[in-house]
Amino acid sequence: MHTQCPHCQTIFRVNAAHLNIAQGHVRCSHCRNVFNATNYLLRQLPKQVVASEQFHLDDNPTNFDEDDIPELLREDIYELPQKRSWGSFLVWSIMVILFAAILAGQVMWVWQRDTILQHSQIRPWLDRFCYNFLCTLPPTRNVSLFSIQEHIAQVHPEIEHVIQFEATFINKAHFFQPYPELQLTFEDFNGNPLAQRRFKPAEYLQQPPHQQMPAKASVHIKLDLSKMDKVIDEDGNIAEGYRFEFF
Repeated sequence: MHTQCPHCQTIFRVNAAHLNIAQGHVRCSHCRNVFNATNYLLRQLPKQVVASEQFHLDDNPTNFDEDDIPELLREDIYELPQKRSWGSFLVWSIMVILFAAILAGQVMWVWQRDTILQHSQIRPWLDRFCYNFLCTLPPTRNVSLFSIQEHIAQVHPEIEHVIQFEATFINKAHFFQPYPELQLTFEDFNGNPLAQRRFKPAEYLQQPPHQQMPAKASVHIKLDLSKMDKVIDEDGNIAEGYRFEFF
């Protein structure tokens, strides 16, 4: 036979001796509650009942006090299988999802950091986060979004071995970004470099670049390149071609 504590729902194995002592009253060793085991006998047990040792009790008393109440021992406990808590399942599921999202975010930050910083929908959220938590994001930068609109290179009419170079480039990005460095490479007919010059923003801008280049803005530059005798041929013409790059 089995009885169940009405207070903690713990199930115990009992026999007739338990029920005869103290008129069926027993004490739960789990929660210390005293209850009448006869009133809480179970007709049917849950699956996988755990066997327990038998009790050896004395003869039935006609009267009893609290000390006479037998205690159902721990080895006689049969605990009901715990029902799955959907609340705890939901909490664990959310924790797993958050952990996976954090891990994926860390991987993306390592391998796609520049892409994330330049993303038009993600960047505003990152800016807002750093504004609230006093952190600083690196400037958004993508040199592939700078584009040359007009350019011309010609021999200086008055100064020997000097080439005048003029160009206009635009920031096609939808965000502000630092002014790029400019590199001009002159090549021969076979594509071999003859001369190369690289200019920082402070060198090609009329004023120091205190601010970033606005989105969709254009800049006109004019440079005098000296010591370009390798680029100018005997007839006073410039070499076959040149390349203009941003860094």
